[in-house]
Amino acid sequence: MQVSAVVPVYNSEASLATLVGQLADVLAESATDYEIVLVDDRSADGSWVQILELADRHPGVVGVRLARNVGEQSALLCGIRSARFEVIVTLDDDLQHPPTEIPVLLRELAEGPD
Repeated sequence: MQVSAVVPVYNSEASLATLVGQLADVLAESATDYEIVLVDDRSADGSWVQILELADRHPGVVGVRLARNVGEQSALLCGIRSARFEVIVTLDDDLQHPPTEIPVLLRELAEGPD
């Protein structure tokens, strides 16, 4: 199963490397191909620079930078529209929802949605 993980990002410079590391580990094990779409909602910190560095280090990371701050939902929609794969998992940038739960979601989806 090919999976796009979409994450709206706002002032999350400190947590992005951890998030991407966890996502990459989980998706490498549970997907045949994956991408991690990080949408910077014009953060005031160094989030965009961090996204560029992560995209250089991880081939599956894609960065999108919005022209202005539009809010989480619009940033999320932009990421969904940018996603390459049919299966899209959305997460927050603060690790509130652990990436380790993604395989559970994918198993349920493979069994057929209700």
